Amino acid sequence: MGLTAACILLLPLAQTRAAAQDTARVISPCDGLQVSAIEIRPQVPYYAGYTGQWGPLARAAASVHATTRPQVIRSFLALHVGQPCTEVRREESERILRAQPFLSEARVTVFDDHMGGVRVDVFTADEISVLGAVAARSEAPHFVGLRLGDANLGGEGVRVVGEWAEGFGLRDHFGGRITDYAFANHPYQLSVQGNRDQLGGDWSATLVHPFLTDLQRFGWIVEAGELRSYVSFLTPMSMESPTLDFSRHYAQVGALARLGRPGHVSLFGLSVSDENETSGSHPLLVGDSVVSVSDPSLVSRYSGFRAARLNLLFGVRDVSFRRVRGFDALNGEQDVLEGVQFGTLIGHSVEAFGATSQDEFLASTVYAGGGSGRSYVGVVAESQARHDVRSNQWDDILVGGRAAWYWKPAMAHTVIVSEEYSLGLAQALPFELTLSDFRGGVRGYHPSLVGGGERSVTRFEERWLIGPVKEFGEIGVAAFSDVGRIWAEGVPYGLNSPTAVGVGLSLLAAVPIHSKRLWRVDFAVPATHEPNVGRYEIRFSTTDASGRFYIEPHDLARARERTVPTSIFEYPPQ
Repeated sequence: MGLTAACILLLPLAQTRAAAQDTARVISPCDGLQVSAIEIRPQVPYYAGYTGQWGPLARAAASVHATTRPQVIRSFLALHVGQPCTEVRREESERILRAQPFLSEARVTVFDDHMGGVRVDVFTADEISVLGAVAARSEAPHFVGLRLGDANLGGEGVRVVGEWAEGFGLRDHFGGRITDYAFANHPYQLSVQGNRDQLGGDWSATLVHPFLTDLQRFGWIVEAGELRSYVSFLTPMSMESPTLDFSRHYAQVGALARLGRPGHVSLFGLSVSDENETSGSHPLLVGDSVVSVSDPSLVSRYSGFRAARLNLLFGVRDVSFRRVRGFDALNGEQDVLEGVQFGTLIGHSVEAFGATSQDEFLASTVYAGGGSGRSYVGVVAESQARHDVRSNQWDDILVGGRAAWYWKPAMAHTVIVSEEYSLGLAQALPFELTLSDFRGGVRGYHPSLVGGGERSVTRFEERWLIGPVKEFGEIGVAAFSDVGRIWAEGVPYGLNSPTAVGVGLSLLAAVPIHSKRLWRVDFAVPATHEPNVGRYEIRFSTTDASGRFYIEPHDLARARERTVPTSIFEYPPQ
């Protein structure tokens, strides 16, 4: 608190120094010149509002914010004092900083130091760090959930979140997660999480050096965790859905090495993984209590397996990055990938590692994208499949992906058209895709009781940026439509659904100005009839433009093996 207040008092001095520095000659490109000094200037989220009429309010809001510490920012830089400056390293430093979820803006500028070298100026602005949500309803109990946290605890680049939810006859949910994005002042990411759900729960611990840039030589990961989850098989014939539980224990150690020059690289790596998956053999009905039911279609349907594997990792890519504004964010910047990349994992079980199943495992991802600051098209597809050597059968087949077109006819106007596809065949654990999935389903159909093994959802959104609000944030509006279908594909109680159409309007917000986070309230109405679906649905959500182009829906991600890097160039998956 005291440090933040001191930073606010010293801001005019910092701005004076910055103005003086800006009179120096900018060096671009800086190739070959030695870096003599690096100055890091982190700013609070509302720095732009200090000089306006709302300055006192901006300073008051900033006084409860811990500005990101310079050593955290320094850990992500590809430029170092005493080493030559290159334009590639300057651009990559800026891009890596923009990718951090606790920063809203980042600029890396190189100035002549008048001594034959260059001085590097690093300017960053923070995102709002306070996280919070409350869940309530009209009937008792009225207060049913709480989520609190800090996205940049103490300015250390540490995200801390805790949550609670009412159990409604079962035990209450408690959960928490701590993620350090600059562990030990290096670009290492340490994440520890745990959840006790109404039924089941999970924990995991991961220490990883993500492959953030082609300038890296190596990336590595150490991870372990376990979970117990429950999958309900929806049926339109009854509000009571039979449920099966499953457990997963997993661990992995792996590393990647780069060959080739930045932008045109090959990656080779090895990992050792252990996946132990078991499924409940008797279905349950879960309500205010849990009771066993007799259902021949679910009894002992899923077998699970134990596979300890040695995996070969390989990937190639020919890519560059383009900085765009107002694509996934309301008016913030993000970096989109242009070019092509492909990655694959080939694994084989090893008895010496403790495997009880004889299997081979394949996983791959392919991405292609290109465009301009006004129009961009991208497509990604991810897949996995397991071959049981003893039975000579393929199972655990999963396919997911997204294709999207972003078009900006004007800076304040964005049109997004996307197609999202999910498929699961011959699963070893309980599995079902639904129209009600919060991330992958159709808005307006959250109460839907339709499920299956294949899903396609096409989304249309037209968004308008209205403008800033007193230099504290920006607001916008959007109109959207989701069109989706489900196919049974052998899932218990699955069916081939009619086309579901949801339409609606959204209120959008970004805080502070130019934030990468998009907060939204969606008011969705089902335009096609389905029993059990109400007249409207209101959703509150947030997305982060620093995230990946494609984030798997919850029901598909739950089925994917945890020791598979879904994108070999973002190892492990974010």
